[in-house]
Amino acid sequence: MMRLGCILKNARGKESRVQFARKLELSYTFVRAMEHGLRFPSDKVLLEIAQRLNENPENLLLAAYCDRSPLLADVLEGRGVAIPEGEPEANTQAATPAADPLTPQTNPATVRPIQAIRAHAPF
Repeated sequence: MMRLGCILKNARGKESRVQFARKLELSYTFVRAMEHGLRFPSDKVLLEIAQRLNENPENLLLAAYCDRSPLLADVLEGRGVAIPEGEPEANTQAATPAADPLTPQTNPATVRPIQAIRAHAPF
């Protein structure tokens, strides 16, 4: 599950998604899509969600932007910025690292470009 999705799901707790969407004044389908990482809200909507949930807006913004850009998450983590973590979905089987060729730990070729970008990036 994506970082923003985890924050929203944790904030929702045992409340139904329909009730949660009403509290946020958003559609059920949009809330569901955000929880599953299929849609990303605008900054304005993120700030409204944070206000309605009494959440720190910085956490929602960081989570949403790091979901959009794994490279940004890598750069921020490299600079020591604490990024909200995503959690695996409860109903899905977690793949072992060897089973997933895109996992950076098992495929160094996927890590090199990020390291190369970081080495040459001006930030």
